[in-house]
Amino acid sequence: MRHYAGSAMMLLVTTAVIVGSYTVNLKVSAERAQVEKLRRTLVADARNIRNLEAELRTRARLPEMQRWNDNVLMMSAPAAGQYLRSPVQLAGFVPLPAAEAPVRNAVTAPVPATAPSVAAPIVRAAYRPDPARAEPARTQTARAEPARVEPAARLVAAAWRPAPVRATQPLVVIPDAPPAHTPVDLLQDGGQ
Repeated sequence: MRHYAGSAMMLLVTTAVIVGSYTVNLKVSAERAQVEKLRRTLVADARNIRNLEAELRTRARLPEMQRWNDNVLMMSAPAAGQYLRSPVQLAGFVPLPAAEAPVRNAVTAPVPATAPSVAAPIVRAAYRPDPARAEPARTQTARAEPARVEPAARLVAAAWRPAPVRATQPLVVIPDAPPAHTPVDLLQDGGQ
């Protein structure tokens, strides 16, 4: 029995050590998170301080910039007289007050239906007429007739026919380097 009591005591001590270690680990993790949060806050505050210092330097220079503008640059905001001849012309740009939209009825007067007119005759033209068939193309009305299918061998022969060769002008090749007799001041990069 004493042997079991020792094992139980060992199990109890081990469990207490594990729980204590876990608690310490949680506290350390919480402290690390707070330190990281403080570090991020410090970085953000330092960035804000730099921005405020830049703003302060800019605002401190405003009187000097105003003196330069008054004495040297002499710039001012544009006035209406630069763009318009008179205040009456300026008043012409005021939008008119909104008027009520005209009332429109959803139902309109009936439109008499007209009978459809006879469609224009369809002209059938072939790109390459069949030499065996010498009759001219005839006009055809709107009735349908079955399409004629050419043999596949004729289509394959037409697909493999090479394109005609055209005479082309020779290409002019412009060298990358300038000729040796070009003056130095005309070379790129000052002759380097």
